[in-house]
Amino acid sequence: MSLYVKFIWFTFATMLASSFISFFGMNTYYHQYLKAENNDKNLAIATSITEYLEGVSPDKIEATLHMLGDVGYQLYVTDGNTVTRYGGEFRDESIDEADIQDVLQGDIFNGIRDLPRETFVTGFFANKLENSVGVPLKLSGENHALFLRPDIKLLFQELHLLFGGLAVGIILLSFIGMLLVARLLIQPITKLTEATEKMGTESFDVPLSINRKDEIGRLADQFVTMRNRIEQSTLKRKEFVHNVSHDIQSPLHTIQSYLSLLQKNGSNKEEKKQYAAIIQEETTRLSLLANQLLTLASFDKKAIDLVEEIAVDEQVRDILSRLRYAFDEKELGVSAQLEAVKVKGNALLLQTVWENLLTNAIKYSEIGGEIELQLSSTATDVSIKVRDDGIGMTAEETSRAFDRFYRADQARVRSVKGSGLGLAIVKEVVELHKGTIEIQSVPKVGTTVQVKLPTR
Repeated sequence: MSLYVKFIWFTFATMLASSFISFFGMNTYYHQYLKAENNDKNLAIATSITEYLEGVSPDKIEATLHMLGDVGYQLYVTDGNTVTRYGGEFRDESIDEADIQDVLQGDIFNGIRDLPRETFVTGFFANKLENSVGVPLKLSGENHALFLRPDIKLLFQELHLLFGGLAVGIILLSFIGMLLVARLLIQPITKLTEATEKMGTESFDVPLSINRKDEIGRLADQFVTMRNRIEQSTLKRKEFVHNVSHDIQSPLHTIQSYLSLLQKNGSNKEEKKQYAAIIQEETTRLSLLANQLLTLASFDKKAIDLVEEIAVDEQVRDILSRLRYAFDEKELGVSAQLEAVKVKGNALLLQTVWENLLTNAIKYSEIGGEIELQLSSTATDVSIKVRDDGIGMTAEETSRAFDRFYRADQARVRSVKGSGLGLAIVKEVVELHKGTIEIQSVPKVGTTVQVKLPTR
């Protein structure tokens, strides 16, 4: 069952239930408060009528009673033996004979007040002789009993049609209005549902024009924002898979090619040694890529403890020592100003950050260039800057530097090997430690990377 149909049924059931509750409530109110008041009003009218009839001449009594019946009263006159009726007839004339005798003897009959409570028919509309008032009446010297109640059918005949038409009109208009409101409420939800189903097939171009200022409008705005993010995430995922496939396929293809060359006869010892070195290099490249992928995956799979107290300056010195051969190979000058600072975090991950930053600085530096490191601290954070005077990056390349598998213009960095995951990992680790990372770069001038980590 659709939400639209559920909404209609719920509204209809609510209208029906509220109608029953209102009816029973009014019925209770009548029996508790209005019935006695109605009884007293009719009793006063009946008393006035008897006083008038007892004062007129006998020849006018019959005409007066007929006139009272015609103007809207049901009259039941009896002397205990015979009964005369004026006006509308009672639907049910059953009444206790003792009540009639009591009225004949001068008592008052409060039938409207004492009528037993009825559940479905309000006592005011019960056309029974029991639902009337009775007063003693003396006509031509004889005792009579006069029972009286308003002729509801005569008094409210037009009002019955008016109220009936009004009730039917209210129900129909309410139902039509409810249908329109339900459609207005459900239509944008239907559009959102269709757009969501399309998203399941990776279709993100479904138009969604919902211009509202209410909760549904806000939901639509949030949906559009979420859809855009999912679209970007999907594109990045596809690009990620493509890049991973390319970066894995390329070294594998190289390895397969050189293995085939090794298996061929005719290769001398020097060539085989060269082929083995290339295979070793490509295997190392694959191993590095696998480790970097595992590092990225670890951020999504589990929470990492950040409770170790780490001496950042010692970590940096250790990495500088291990990369000395790389500095010497490109004849790079290194200057380091390292303040003794400590932070809390994960030592292995932070070591990956410093190693990636320094490795990138080496990769993109020209032979004979300079690399500067500066490690300092304040009361709130620790800052490390790595500056090189290498090839640099454009503004667009800088803005995408942290994207997974993104690499700068291949024409400029064709000789530089890498997976494009290093800075992505650095950013993940820094943000995991509640820190920030910034890059400033100018083509052919150099790049400066600054990492800030909170001291606590």
